[in-house]
Amino acid sequence: MRFRLWLLLLLISLFVARTHAQAPPSVTLEVQAGYDGMGTYRNGFWFPVAVTVSNTGGDSVGTLTITGDGLGSFEYVLDLPQGARKRVVLPVVHTAFGNRAQLSLRIDGERVVKKMITLNQIGPERPTLAVISSDATVLNSLQAAEFSPVAGTALVRLDAALLPDDAALLAGLDAIFIHDLATAELSAAQREALLLWTRLGGQLILGGGPRAERTLPGLAGISPVEVGALRADAPSASLAVFARRPELAAELPGLTINEVRLRDGARALDGAGLLIARAEGAGKVIFAAFDLAALRGWAGEAALWQQAIEIAPRAHIGPSFRWLGDNLLRNALRSSVIWLPPLWVVLALMATYIVVVGPLNFLLLRRLRRIELAWVTTPLIALGALGLTYGGSLMLRGQEAQVVQLAVVQGFEGASTGQATAFFGIFSPGRRSYRLDFAAESLITPWGVTSFGTVSATVSRDATSSSVSDLLVDVGSLRSVMVEQTVGDVPQVQSELRREGMHLRGQVRFNGAVPLRDAQIVVGAASNLIGDLQPGIAAPVDLLLQQQNFPFQWFSRDSDFFSRNRALQSLFDFNRFNRSDPAMPGLPGHPDAQGAYLLGWIERPTLAVSVKGRAAQPRGETLVIIRLNYNGAQP
Repeated sequence: MRFRLWLLLLLISLFVARTHAQAPPSVTLEVQAGYDGMGTYRNGFWFPVAVTVSNTGGDSVGTLTITGDGLGSFEYVLDLPQGARKRVVLPVVHTAFGNRAQLSLRIDGERVVKKMITLNQIGPERPTLAVISSDATVLNSLQAAEFSPVAGTALVRLDAALLPDDAALLAGLDAIFIHDLATAELSAAQREALLLWTRLGGQLILGGGPRAERTLPGLAGISPVEVGALRADAPSASLAVFARRPELAAELPGLTINEVRLRDGARALDGAGLLIARAEGAGKVIFAAFDLAALRGWAGEAALWQQAIEIAPRAHIGPSFRWLGDNLLRNALRSSVIWLPPLWVVLALMATYIVVVGPLNFLLLRRLRRIELAWVTTPLIALGALGLTYGGSLMLRGQEAQVVQLAVVQGFEGASTGQATAFFGIFSPGRRSYRLDFAAESLITPWGVTSFGTVSATVSRDATSSSVSDLLVDVGSLRSVMVEQTVGDVPQVQSELRREGMHLRGQVRFNGAVPLRDAQIVVGAASNLIGDLQPGIAAPVDLLLQQQNFPFQWFSRDSDFFSRNRALQSLFDFNRFNRSDPAMPGLPGHPDAQGAYLLGWIERPTLAVSVKGRAAQPRGETLVIIRLNYNGAQP
């Protein structure tokens, strides 16, 4: 009897457990989109969409999907055990003018939750400034600052909880003001993202005064000053002079400021040293020795920051190609990579076939006195020609897809971290669909993957990889994918440069593992060819700054895969980075005219890719663009 009772209890417990395990999923979604969590983003630039998923039902695996006009399709696959509450950040890019996107969660192929996301677009021509502050009124006057003659200034309240750990998700912001963020609580990845964003041309402003104990600790390595004690009622009239509004000096309040010691390379912007700046790569870090909220209500506040911040064109590789609908791989790829027979070979084959199937076939059958066999020999000759053509095509193209890669890596002297933008090309011997897998942190543009079209692709992400699935490649066609990624193995460079009159002289040493081919020093539109740089060998530099020869000098040698000259011209022969009006041709050269850059080619690809689950060995090379420790604005 006792045994039966125990058996009954066991069966009941198994039934309850099974019912519990098969309980339907019950999930909720919380969404914060854009820089501010309210959907604000900049056209053509990546922005974050943070999704918090809570599951009170049974264990399941879900797929988050974001779709919309101009968005393509982004997916994220995540495990959802019972009781889970997970937060994931989906990088999204948008180039259309729609203001709505749809977020959905599918479980076992069935959509269980759907939410609409409102998007607030900032045009690419508008200077965009962000403020991180718990006070929603700090620096409101920035909206009145005039940084562009053709567009007003956009002000974004950057949500500290959405501060990304990838510099590409900050690229749409021209300046970031940190008012009261506890930077020591940022993760190492977030601090590295801020640093790389600054080096790529961003303007980072750190608030001081009583707030310095919060804003500086996590970013002390890039601060232009070392701070000391606070001093009350400091004179502030120098700010009015710097803002070019001296008549407003009497309206300035007394300020509580930090005593500071300037670090190497730092300089005071105003006469009293209340604003101190130091260059960091192509960007700048500014320390305000006072609380950023202290000037609220002063009529000259917008003019002050208009003088302090320099918003200039930046070398945004990925956004520029998305904005202009261009394709660097298509522009630079040599036809020899994808072998196609020249016209004379095609004509010779056609002539041979005509001779064989016509006169030669007829003469042979007449000699054998079996003209009636032409009904048999003619189809056989046609089939034989077709077989030879198909077999030759397979021998030339092979059975597997060919992958080529042209990458552009932007780095900085003394830093190993940089930004890579890689263009992958897939050439297939037949009409097939492919799945391409990249590193988890890769940002894959989900459209424009064909030469001139805007064909969309689905970008999938999980904790281990990012991928493009079902990428259809037609017979004899090339499909391309643009991938952006932060890389940590940028070749190291050492330079000693000085300006002597209209010449830039000195030397540069390349410390990479392999030679840097066709190296040149570029300042604006002036270039000086160095040649091949061998690892560890210093090369002299003598650049005439008045030259206007870049990128038109045509002294780079073409590789087996790409025309290096065409690649440089595609990047720099007009001002593709001028976001104010991309339709208007601009000046050639690198957009950072005050900086000196080392450009050269490494004969190997940069980013890894797997095709159909197998690691591919793409053919290709990398254009390295390293900003040197030189600032043309300094004497």
